Amino acid sequence: MKEGWDPDIYLRYEGYRARPALDLIEQIPLDIEGGIVDLGCGPGNVTKRLKDTWPDRAVTGIDTSEAMLAKARESYPDITWEQGDMSTWNAETPKALVFSNAALHWITNQEEVVPRLMDAIKPGGWLAFQIPVTEESGYQICLSATVHSERWAEKLANVWMYKNPMDPGAFYDLLTPASTSVDIWVTDYHHVLEGKNPVVDWIMGTGLTPYLAVLDEAEKTEFMADYRGQVLEAYPKQGNGKTLFLMKRIFVLAQKA
Repeated sequence: MKEGWDPDIYLRYEGYRARPALDLIEQIPLDIEGGIVDLGCGPGNVTKRLKDTWPDRAVTGIDTSEAMLAKARESYPDITWEQGDMSTWNAETPKALVFSNAALHWITNQEEVVPRLMDAIKPGGWLAFQIPVTEESGYQICLSATVHSERWAEKLANVWMYKNPMDPGAFYDLLTPASTSVDIWVTDYHHVLEGKNPVVDWIMGTGLTPYLAVLDEAEKTEFMADYRGQVLEAYPKQGNGKTLFLMKRIFVLAQKA
């Protein structure tokens, strides 16, 4: 799903993007031996935080995008980086922690993938992930309206469209048979962004990627003009000229039985 991803664009809001991952890491009581895998590691900045938290463990970052992995290898050469797809990934040896930050939502068959991730964990180890829940957010509504407009509907008919992940109850029922404990919570992050149209700058590094990947340069310019206009209306400026950008995220932390 990450063809055409640009790590430099993605890292424009590194602090805000990493905060949910750091909040999740703080909740993981990892007290058994074993390696750590970060699935959907992107440019590796969060994987580096995992290594900093548990410096004596073998940490591996896995992503589908070679561009993201090249950035990760350049920035953090002391970590193992591998190209792979979390939707089909299997561990050669059981891990103490399987971690994923804002990646599982790109997978449509979560009900099949999540139990397989649990199978890759040692007894007493942990599965930890967070996923954005944004199908009803302003920027996704604007994106859907643009994609399904008369100008773009045919051209983008077969491009992936974001859908919310499974709800907390579904994740709970999926994980409890293989877990000693399952902790789930949802957090709203209100990011304070600066710039003329900063929400578009944010989504350029994530959700717009599949659409831009199938457009030529002239089409990209036209598509972005259509989308930018809608987003500006959906996210009015605050009194000081800044933009409040709501990101809702679901967190799941499960210990393997």
